[in-house]
Amino acid sequence: MENKRILVIGGTGYIGTSLVKKLNDSNYDVTLLVRNGHLLNESNKCKYFIGNLLDKESLIEKINDFDLIINLASVVRTINKKKYTDNIIGLKNLIDVMEKKKIKRMIYFSTQNVNLKDKGYYSESKEICEKLLIGSNLEYIIIRPNYVYGIDKNNDFYRMAVFIAYSHIAPIIGNGNYKIQPVLKEDLANSTLEIITEFKSGSIIEVSGNETISIKEIIRLIGKDLKVNPLMLHIPIKLLKIFDRFIPFDVDGFTEDRISASPLKCQFSSFSDNLKKILSLIKTEKNFPE
Repeated sequence: MENKRILVIGGTGYIGTSLVKKLNDSNYDVTLLVRNGHLLNESNKCKYFIGNLLDKESLIEKINDFDLIINLASVVRTINKKKYTDNIIGLKNLIDVMEKKKIKRMIYFSTQNVNLKDKGYYSESKEICEKLLIGSNLEYIIIRPNYVYGIDKNNDFYRMAVFIAYSHIAPIIGNGNYKIQPVLKEDLANSTLEIITEFKSGSIIEVSGNETISIKEIIRLIGKDLKVNPLMLHIPIKLLKIFDRFIPFDVDGFTEDRISASPLKCQFSSFSDNLKKILSLIKTEKNFPE
């Protein structure tokens, strides 16, 4: 089966925009399901319809004749912890509609956070979603990215660097020795294209960057490049857990390593080089402290 007619859910999001561009460039017939039409980029050349994964009837009405559905939609950060159940409800609705409409194939974007020993609300919701998909009658692939970033101002590395540049302080949750394997969103999009081409149902694929690096090491790189020696201000994880209900991300598991045991083998771009490109965006700002 060719996966030429693709419905992308979450295609206007941070990862989705890069993936949709790659799909368009590769001449796939792409349609987007979006909640708000004004989020569409006029240059993306995609058909679209307005819908919501939480509205099952609207999905039944509008989802027809696709070879593959790619679901990136997810509640990732919110203070309202009950909202994470939307991930589960939305995926269950989508699975039911796909089975009803005899659309067989889905690629679902999960997270490597499901591997954490101490899972938070978001991680638990994604773990349940994976089990739902595995227990369905669909042909599926689950993609678990590591921390995804872009060379832009919409990632935590940029925000961290801005704070360090202007305050000379680097807040760190815990000891900062926990490691991640950041993956550039364009690299993730390219690897997804390969996964679509070589569709192997039942696969769970972890996508990580080629560099393993601790948060402390990232801060050192930022300080060296910006010529700042920041004060590392350590915030005890136990203190954050007290205020967990007011924090819009998973505190549980935050200080565990996020290292894939068997990542997809690809020649991805260098995180260290890309971090320098992110930092160059700060240096061009009008009020950047010399």
